[in-house]
Amino acid sequence: MLVQILDRAALSSLPILSLRAYLHSRGWKDEGPWGERPVTVFAKEHGGRIWEILVPHRETIGGYAENMAESVAVLAEVESRSQMDVFYDLSAAGADVIRVRSINGKVEEPLSLRQSASLLDDAGDMLASAARAAEKPQAVYLGRLSSDVAEYLDSVRPLSGYFQGYDLTLHSPVPVELERLEYLRDDFYPPFSRRVTTKLVQGLSHTSSAIDRVVAGDTLEPFMLQGVNFGVSANLCDALAKLAKKGEGIEIGMSWASGRTPSTYRNPNPLFLFSEHSADILTDVAKSFRSREPSIDEYVIAHVVKLERELQEFHGRATISCVRDGRPSRLDVQFEESAYDTVIKAFQDHDSIGMYGDIYRVGSRYELRNPRNLSLLAESAP
Repeated sequence: MLVQILDRAALSSLPILSLRAYLHSRGWKDEGPWGERPVTVFAKEHGGRIWEILVPHRETIGGYAENMAESVAVLAEVESRSQMDVFYDLSAAGADVIRVRSINGKVEEPLSLRQSASLLDDAGDMLASAARAAEKPQAVYLGRLSSDVAEYLDSVRPLSGYFQGYDLTLHSPVPVELERLEYLRDDFYPPFSRRVTTKLVQGLSHTSSAIDRVVAGDTLEPFMLQGVNFGVSANLCDALAKLAKKGEGIEIGMSWASGRTPSTYRNPNPLFLFSEHSADILTDVAKSFRSREPSIDEYVIAHVVKLERELQEFHGRATISCVRDGRPSRLDVQFEESAYDTVIKAFQDHDSIGMYGDIYRVGSRYELRNPRNLSLLAESAP
């Protein structure tokens, strides 16, 4: 179906560098400036004639939206595609595109409000795990997101229409690579957003291969051996398990921004499939990661639910209740003598306390060691 783009705001949002990168990637030739005007002429021979597109030098030029509309129309004509398809490709020229979709028919079933929110949350958790791995690979991520990760997630945009079925397309913006820096490539100076999508592909690839080996009779060890360095974590496995379960099997595809193509050795269009049955394996792997990995310097907000001895005999041993990674958890803590009064008051008055500590699994229980920066946060309601 042919669709004409008339939305001025949408057309004005198309960056000049994205249009230039798109034209370069499809064989259009830079013919230089058009006289004294602040535009560059791009030309291409097709169908026995020479087609031209005028690319302005700045977004503030008069008639910018109209100029972009004409460019979209010419490209749609040359490529025999709808203007909507061309527009989406142009907007993706400055973004790595991630697509999550059901492989068993749920892509055709309209989603409810809760299902739509769940799909976005699970896909967001998947990207968040890759972003945190791009900062520092770990088996488990707990606590708050860093400012860089939060800023990155705020920049990612879902394309409209995901509520019409279990099919979500995300644009992860990356700066368009300038021609004068092309020889450096991303091997030397990748922007953070490209490091995230690269880490996501590495994590998905390693996870997919490890699942195959587990199904063939191997143990969970393939996930553990070098997996963390490739971006595999309990958080990634949990997110994939939810997507695979709710989508009744999913495929996750990636296409790199044409405005900043990665090195040639990377797969240009990686695609990964996770069956509904793999969700159970992924959930077990996430549990295994959590059972092995201590969490160092984690901040917790908790309530003191048990003192090991009576108040007059209290020697610092207590049990606290908190929420970690969205799950309720109980931790055994040995407090220093200087914290006794605060701990006792929090226990008696049901006040919240906050502290940093190092959390280890000991058998079936967890311990918070080296509690520090303890503070009484707020009194509970009577």
